[in-house]
Amino acid sequence: MKAVVKTAPGEGALALLDWPEPMPEPHQVKLRIGAAGICGTDLHIIRGTWPSRPPVVLGHEFCGTVVEVGAAVRNLTLGDRVVGSNPASTCGNCRHCRSGNDFMCAERVSAGYHIDGAFAEYLCVDARRCHRLPDHVTFRQAALGEPLAVAVHAVIERTSVHAGDLVLVSGPGCVGLLTLQVAKLEGARVVVAGLARDRHRLECARRLGADAVVDVERENVIEVVRELSRGEGADVVYECSGSAASLAACWQAVRKEGTLAPLGIYGGPIETDFNQITLKELRVIGSYGYVWSSWRRAVQLLAEGSVRTSELVSHEFPLDRFEEAFAVTQDGRAVKVVLLP
Repeated sequence: MKAVVKTAPGEGALALLDWPEPMPEPHQVKLRIGAAGICGTDLHIIRGTWPSRPPVVLGHEFCGTVVEVGAAVRNLTLGDRVVGSNPASTCGNCRHCRSGNDFMCAERVSAGYHIDGAFAEYLCVDARRCHRLPDHVTFRQAALGEPLAVAVHAVIERTSVHAGDLVLVSGPGCVGLLTLQVAKLEGARVVVAGLARDRHRLECARRLGADAVVDVERENVIEVVRELSRGEGADVVYECSGSAASLAACWQAVRKEGTLAPLGIYGGPIETDFNQITLKELRVIGSYGYVWSSWRRAVQLLAEGSVRTSELVSHEFPLDRFEEAFAVTQDGRAVKVVLLP
């Protein structure tokens, strides 16, 4: 089969190769990949700023059709359409696994950087990590199921957003635009901020219901937030860009006794004004990944059409155009790029 492979450590080293077709273990199903989204983590891997174990097939946001079923699988059958979640495997015994938070397991192994992922024609995955899709939910919609679960976990399960709250989403990438939508469902007013190069993403945010969008290179996001909050600041701020400059603005934008949730992944250690936590008595809550209930909610939102994911897909490419797909992901032309193996 064809697959997009990170062939060596460091920057670059990406190639479309003939790769061994996987065979399912007893607890796994084999999927024919219908769609796979390019994530910011994939870009970090390509730049060499995120740990991976090359040679490895990239891709951890995926959906597809079950074409083979392991001997021990009982919950899925041939032809089922599913969306899959990471991690690929965990120890199952630590406090995090037992409490349902697989992402915190010290022995976590993730598809797409530790073991082969979804930028390929086929992928074998633990059947327990697959979520059956309703017939009317398309692969184009479901390709964003994983970042939607991330947004659900952040807004509904890790933080508290209430009707009438003012929320700032800093960074209009895929997770930021999904965070916007989930916060709106909770009844919040939402401001989305980005750079000039994010013009298409900011326009998308406006279409998706943002109460205000801010190009921070032309407007002062702090002033916009204060105007909308009668001078107090945002009740909840989600930093979704993974930028130190964005985080610095978030410290200023959040109100006293408010909540700041960093969702973006930074390229390495950063300097920031940590004193703001003490001086403003802030709640700073990390949110990384999702749990089972995040997926239950995410699939329900997809089924209801409450969250518009397909509108975020600005580009679709076959595997053999992966270089173009990554280029438009990085240069600001895209909102979300999906590969179609």
